[in-house]
Amino acid sequence: MRIHEGDFAYDLEQPADPMTQLRSKWKFTLYKIRPAEQKLATGEADSREAAEKKARTELAKVARSSGPRAA
Repeated sequence: MRIHEGDFAYDLEQPADPMTQLRSKWKFTLYKIRPAEQKLATGEADSREAAEKKARTELAKVARSSGPRAA
C-alpha cells in the first residue's frame, strides 16, 4: 500500500517468509517521488500502525531537511 504526502510517499507491506509463508514484521519504504522517484529510507516494526508511525517520523525528518532554503 503506497501513501502519498506531497513530493514524498511511503509503502507499507507485510511480506511473507519465502520458506514458511508466514507473515511477521511490517516494513516501510520512504520515497521522494518528485522530480524522480528516489528511495530515502527503510525500516520495520511489529505492527502496521507502528510501521506507519515510523514512516511518518522519517518523512517529517526528510521534509524538514529538504525544505525551502533561506537566501
